[in-house]
Amino acid sequence: MRARVTTLLGLLVAVSAVSAQSVPTTLVIRGATVIAMTGAPPLSNATVVIRGDRIAAVGPSAVTPIPNGARLLDGTGRYLLPGLIEMHAHVSKARASSLGLFVANGVTTVRDMGGDHDELLGWRREIRAGRRIGPRLVIAGPYLESADNIARMRKDPVHERVEPFERLRIAVGSPDEARRIVRALAIKELDFLKIRTVQDMATYRAINDAAEEQGLKVVGHVSQFSPEAVLEAGQDGADHFFAPDTLNPSREQRLQLWRRFAERGVPNVPTLVTLRAALAPLDRLKAVVDDLHGRVEPRRRYLSRFMVQDWKEQVLETSSERQDLLRSLWDRVVRDTREMHEAGMEVLAGSDVAVLDVYPGWSLHDELGLFVDVLGMSPMEALERATRRPARFLGAADAIGTIERGKIADLLLLTHDPLNDIGNTRRIAGVVVAGVMHDRAALDRLLASVEVAPDRRRDNWGRYRSVPAPQR
Repeated sequence: MRARVTTLLGLLVAVSAVSAQSVPTTLVIRGATVIAMTGAPPLSNATVVIRGDRIAAVGPSAVTPIPNGARLLDGTGRYLLPGLIEMHAHVSKARASSLGLFVANGVTTVRDMGGDHDELLGWRREIRAGRRIGPRLVIAGPYLESADNIARMRKDPVHERVEPFERLRIAVGSPDEARRIVRALAIKELDFLKIRTVQDMATYRAINDAAEEQGLKVVGHVSQFSPEAVLEAGQDGADHFFAPDTLNPSREQRLQLWRRFAERGVPNVPTLVTLRAALAPLDRLKAVVDDLHGRVEPRRRYLSRFMVQDWKEQVLETSSERQDLLRSLWDRVVRDTREMHEAGMEVLAGSDVAVLDVYPGWSLHDELGLFVDVLGMSPMEALERATRRPARFLGAADAIGTIERGKIADLLLLTHDPLNDIGNTRRIAGVVVAGVMHDRAALDRLLASVEVAPDRRRDNWGRYRSVPAPQR
């Protein structure tokens, strides 16, 4: 565990203090079944007292007093659990309007895995100050990329580029550059480093060594290296999947390898929903991109203009041959992720928001469904991987991830029991973010505001600013 993670907890406490000043009231949720995610069994007919942005009390309704003047919310027949944590998203690509989509889907913390750093900091400060509704943002800053990959991207004609990659990707071409760039990033307001492509093994090791010196975690893509190389370099978190040809054909040897990751505390965020989405029929993917009003896919009508432009580019890059290759990987990725779970390695929930056919907020619920239906987890195990366990990896377990006295009041209120059916996480009655209650009517208003947000009609970030979307 690198020392820098303690700064995230400090940030959460600071954010909490700001929220408490703006929300000094007391909220009481009474009668709900509390699924606290602490390891304790669900507590039926419970009362949760929220003072400011903090949980002041949790207990049986019969013995938990309601403070005078408190706002009382009847939770009878409902289920209360911690707000969900999305461990892999690209908010810059999804744009500012997506922040409301996360909240509307019960996602109260988002780990941003590479974006426009200054812009993300601005949004985070607006959320802290109560000027914007959004989740807590944990920020990587820009991607670290191989110099060769950036050179390749620069060869594309400007008019054919959608993503303004100069704003969110930094070329790292040598160990010396790695050390210099990591030192420069370490003095900025970011929470960890994200690697995507790496120039060579020496540069990869230099990135990790320099991050270790600065107390920064390194997470990101691992398909370029073997699992043994990732452990040797000291990378702190693995996202997506390891290339099949880097894995031993022996199941027992793979399990031994995943146990080493477990011992080191290195988790995997498999983003299964991303791979599954990429395997959808090409005709459907094209129809979704062109579906301005959400007739084919209702979630489509909430997407930003830039995100749709980026999806169009991704559709053009998708071919039946590429899908055949990804389809051949699916069974291997599922096998490996099941074995990671079996070996005790942390498998955490993230959806890679902004990738084609992956939706801000909604797709985290899809990922939890895959954890149960494909990986064989119980609903409780899946929920742990979107609450308590990612909070622990983020160094924020003292503040978020469970329902306990003294924790920040990030809560998700459901109409049906998610332990009976993981799909019930989508049946949302209300969401509490840092003590602020958004009931179903407020969430519906939030969704309506996203649908008419300025970045829905105009690309306000891409390589070239678009004209407004056509009205159909």
